[in-house]
Amino acid sequence: MTSSSIINKAESALDPEMAIIVYRNNQNTSSYYLESRRIRKGKMLEGVPLTEKCLSNIVNAISESKADIPHGRLPGNMLFADSRLGVEKYVWYRAPEKRRFYFTKGLNIPEGEILIPGIIYVVSSGVLSVYAFIGNKPKRKLYKAPFFNIYEGGNVCLGSAKVAKPKNMSYQGVIDYWEKMFWQSEFANLLGGNPIKGNLATITKQCIETGVKFPLSELTPIKKTLEDLL
Repeated sequence: MTSSSIINKAESALDPEMAIIVYRNNQNTSSYYLESRRIRKGKMLEGVPLTEKCLSNIVNAISESKADIPHGRLPGNMLFADSRLGVEKYVWYRAPEKRRFYFTKGLNIPEGEILIPGIIYVVSSGVLSVYAFIGNKPKRKLYKAPFFNIYEGGNVCLGSAKVAKPKNMSYQGVIDYWEKMFWQSEFANLLGGNPIKGNLATITKQCIETGVKFPLSELTPIKKTLEDLL
C-alpha cells in the first residue's frame, strides 16, 4: 500500500470490526492459538477460534493492498529502486531515442517526433524529475532536459495528464507509467526559464520540421551530478 493510499483510507470513515488475539503456549513456543472477537458499538464480544476462512480473507485483502508496491525483476536501465513505504524512489535512464511531442496551440509548434538526448527519470515521493545526459549511458555530468513543462530544479509539471496505473505494479510498470504520464501530456510552458542556450521553441520546431536530431551543443550543464540522484 502506498503512502497516498494510506492517506486516502485515513481520510475515509473507518470502524473497528474485529480484534485478533494471539496466544502462545508457554511450554511449546512454536504453538499458537488465534482467537477472534467481533466488535460492536466499541465493545469486544466473546472470543471464538479464528477460522481458516476468516484468516484467508484477511491475507487476500492484505495481498490486494500490496499489489501496487513495485516488485519483480529490475530492468537493466533502472539505476536505483527503493519501494519502502514513505521513501519511495526510482531512478532510470533511456538512451537517445525518437519521441513524439504534443504541444498546446499557443506554442505554434506542430506535433511530431524528435531524436532526443539520453534522459534520466527520477520519481521521488510521487514527483517526477528529468535530466539530460550525453552518450548512450549516463555518466557523472548532467544537463537540463530540453523540454517545456519543467521547473528550474528538474521537477515536471504533468498538468492534467491521466494514465491508468497497472493493477499489479512491477518495476517495469513504474517506468512505463511515468514515461506515459510525461510523454502523453502536452508541452505548454517554460516554467523554469529557457533550459537551453538557444530558443527552445525555435529549435524544437526546426527539429520536427527537418527531422534533424536535437543539437547536443544546445544543452545547458547543471551542478547536480548523477551521484546526487542516487
